[in-house]
Amino acid sequence: MSYIKNKNYCDLPFCAETPYSNFYTYSDLADIPEKCNLSKDEIIKCRTVGILQSLHGRYYLSDMEAGKQSDPLVQVSVVYLKTPPQSTVMPYPVQVFGTMQWKKRPVIYAKILQVLNVKTAIRVRNALSAIASMHLSTNVPEQDCEEAEDLT
Repeated sequence: MSYIKNKNYCDLPFCAETPYSNFYTYSDLADIPEKCNLSKDEIIKCRTVGILQSLHGRYYLSDMEAGKQSDPLVQVSVVYLKTPPQSTVMPYPVQVFGTMQWKKRPVIYAKILQVLNVKTAIRVRNALSAIASMHLSTNVPEQDCEEAEDLT
């Protein structure tokens, strides 16, 4: 049985009470350095999931996939948190909501830091990556592109 994807909700504007700039846009940790470098003068609200580790008194996020990269990708500033995270030897998975800015390297000023267990962190990252790639028109299968052209 064939079906038609209804993506009209993607075209709906945000209402005046909740403008787009108030939302934390999800970014994969691997994409943050490039996004931050491209918009050096802008401060962007972002949300990401990664492994938080403390190195020499500073906090860094690294990617959850061990095969990708072992070096920390993004520095995390915890100045705006009510209670700073524990400085432990063992890294742990977190979800970070904050503002992203370029300061000689990508830095996320954390507003909310949520500690997750590994299983939940992987699920959250996979779900948010899938949703973001669908709504940001990245990784669109050719079949969907052809169907969209046929409808226009």
